[in-house]
Amino acid sequence: MIQLQLDYHYYTVYQLAKLAGFGPRDSETIAYASQYVDDSTESEPVEPFPDQHFDTVRTAHYNLGAFDWNVQKKIYMPFHFLPTSIRWESPKDFSYVTKPATDGNTDLATMLIDDAVGESNKRFRLIRLGVALHTIADTFSHFGFSGRHHGENKVGKIWLAKTGGGWKLEPVGSFVGDVFLPSIGHVEALNYPDQPFLKWRYTDRQGNIKTRNNRSQSINGAKLIYHRLKFAKSSSAPSKGLDQDHPQDFKRIASLFSLEGDLDIRCAKWKTYTKAPDYDKTKWRKAALKGDVRWDDLSGSERKVRLRKLQGKPDFDNSRWAYFHRAALKQRGLVLGWIN
Repeated sequence: MIQLQLDYHYYTVYQLAKLAGFGPRDSETIAYASQYVDDSTESEPVEPFPDQHFDTVRTAHYNLGAFDWNVQKKIYMPFHFLPTSIRWESPKDFSYVTKPATDGNTDLATMLIDDAVGESNKRFRLIRLGVALHTIADTFSHFGFSGRHHGENKVGKIWLAKTGGGWKLEPVGSFVGDVFLPSIGHVEALNYPDQPFLKWRYTDRQGNIKTRNNRSQSINGAKLIYHRLKFAKSSSAPSKGLDQDHPQDFKRIASLFSLEGDLDIRCAKWKTYTKAPDYDKTKWRKAALKGDVRWDDLSGSERKVRLRKLQGKPDFDNSRWAYFHRAALKQRGLVLGWIN
């Protein structure tokens, strides 16, 4: 499954954290954790020190070998397709379908942030914030779909907006998604939900036409993320909203969401604007572990062997990689407890 991309989960979150008052280093920590949710393909334990085991938490749906219920509830729902309410408090009203996050007190996205902000350990708090913000961002691109294998995720025809007006049918995407791909998440919609600049529409399983303006939703997500980061930095600091607190930056961010083209080109523009450090998905791994940390494209059995060979560096337990997995484990536990 293709996910909301680096320009949003890393560069946008980095800039919003800075605008909310976090320093460059803390902003990078938050943004890196946000992006690494899409890059944590490890699920096997490592042995950082002799006769000690550390359990990793897979949050990425890249290169998954299965789509069973165990995967749906442990990867898709806690990190990418968050339901909106606690199931057992109101079973009749509960739905697995994701909706755009709100600032409501009973919204699960709000509850994730509030729980993260309560962490006393600063590094853990920042990384938990990043993981939660990834999930919040995904609600603005994944709404209307769920993390389970179900007919509610069926997509029929797909159209893209024409520059001069009107709609162009995407016959290949419509056929491939509807015939060959499983009805889980937005797999049948391919990568259309995750391109911030795109305006598109599709037919759902009832034949209803659903129109999506990704840029508008990206802006809405940025506003909410900024608001939550501002609160996380200082609950007493007044904020009128991203567009009023930082009007010039808001215009720049909105314009960057309009950029079309390849991800590399878009990220280059974001890097120029944000001055964020380059993102390298092995950076936190290398800082925590001794050994070869390139395991993303390995089979499950090959990855298991490679992780078994790894050892922890002396400061492993205080590493950002270790804290990321603790953060992911805590968020998974919270969400599973809410929807069980």
